[in-house]
Amino acid sequence: MLEPITKKYTDESSMKQFKFTFYCDCCGKAVPTQAYAYRNGFQKKTFLSNDEKEARSIIYASEHGKAYERANNEVRLNLNRCELCTDMVCEDCSVYAEELGGGVCCKKCAEKLQQERKES
Repeated sequence: MLEPITKKYTDESSMKQFKFTFYCDCCGKAVPTQAYAYRNGFQKKTFLSNDEKEARSIIYASEHGKAYERANNEVRLNLNRCELCTDMVCEDCSVYAEELGGGVCCKKCAEKLQQERKES
């Protein structure tokens, strides 16, 4: 399975939809993704054989994995990667640093850059 884009994420998936929330690596702000419907197409049955349960489980896991990858790619549009520490940060935590040629860094790395500049 694809590694999560952020250090922390939650999976709020159910049997009706797949839903994920990723969190800014700097401030922890929640960045939810859209919900992806789970259309299993199975008939409702009172009793399932073990083979039916296993098949449904495999199909659900496959669909869940695809939805997770879509969500992981979707959240990239709402976050920036710090060019120094590689954390994924929200717009509020993004700093555009002249020292990086106009590149992006997180607030934590920006503070370190300012400290280093003061010390030199």
